[in-house]
Amino acid sequence: MDGSLPPGARAMIGLSLVWAVVPLIVSFLVCALMIRLGPKDAPDGGRKTQARPVPSAGGLGVLAGIGAALLAGSLLLPGGLDNPIAALAQSALAGPMLLMLIAGLLGFADDRLNLPAGRKLLVLAAASVFAAIYGPHVTQLWLPGFGDGGLALPVFIGILCAALWLFVMANAVNFLDGANGIAMGSSAILLAALAVIVAPPPGAAPGILFLLLVAAIAALCGFLAWNLAGRLYAGDTGSLAIGALIGGAGLATAVIHSAWVPATLVLPILIDVFLTLIWRARLGRPLMQAHRDHAYQLFLRAGWSHLQVAGLWWGFCLITGLAAITGARQGAGIAASLFAGLLLLGCGLWIWQRVTLGRRLAAEGK
Repeated sequence: MDGSLPPGARAMIGLSLVWAVVPLIVSFLVCALMIRLGPKDAPDGGRKTQARPVPSAGGLGVLAGIGAALLAGSLLLPGGLDNPIAALAQSALAGPMLLMLIAGLLGFADDRLNLPAGRKLLVLAAASVFAAIYGPHVTQLWLPGFGDGGLALPVFIGILCAALWLFVMANAVNFLDGANGIAMGSSAILLAALAVIVAPPPGAAPGILFLLLVAAIAALCGFLAWNLAGRLYAGDTGSLAIGALIGGAGLATAVIHSAWVPATLVLPILIDVFLTLIWRARLGRPLMQAHRDHAYQLFLRAGWSHLQVAGLWWGFCLITGLAAITGARQGAGIAASLFAGLLLLGCGLWIWQRVTLGRRLAAEGK
């Protein structure tokens, strides 16, 4: 009896090794190196409340893991697939992936040198515009009363919206990165939902976007092995780069399905970011100043552990991830309805927390 594996099983093993095991191990090892050699994130008595300096820029390990998967895939060509680097360079994803690299390098420079916020945002904005021009952008937006095709968007509007989306997502994940596991753990769940949405049908070859998402999830798991214990932070290196990746993958998903799909997916991040900015502006507080006013920070100030807060946000992301998958499969109308319902629910929860817990913390001087 021939004990050899069938070709399909061999291809699956090869793909799993290259796109899951390699990024997991490389990320884990590079993160271990960053604990020894990376820049230190010191407590500042304000937003940064850790008891001692903690190694940062762990996002470099995540990027290294993704890069290692691309390199291994190009050298080994598992499953008989085309060269992934060549496929990526020839696809609309080239722009957003270049943005991810630029955002990661910019974040690493900031982790080491503490760059001025204005200059960092300017570079990120310029890179977002470039990525939007050469990347995917939405040309149809489903709205009630506009038929199945939706509202047609001029190309320049589509590019402008894509650039704004990429810029916002990179910064939004960065804003969320204030508790062990919350930003990168939530990102892994969001990327997993996107991977389910773009997964190939049974028997079909996986596309480059799906493979990139799998590699990113595996690399994030390698980082989280250190981060959940508080031994390493992602830094701007990780948060800006992974935010750009979520933005780019979300754009690609929006083109395939509907803009409401990625919009629903990232509600746990964007609701808090925008409502916190509005709340601070209403009180006349500086928008560019580091603070502890985000919803997850209120829980930390109330005595919740990092894992409890992260777990709550993971739950939120799981809910919106399932909603996004449902919207992608059921059509733009359902996706828009799910977005509207979860948006109202999320805003209501945010306001309820601010009125109850926020007022109690203010009265206690916390």
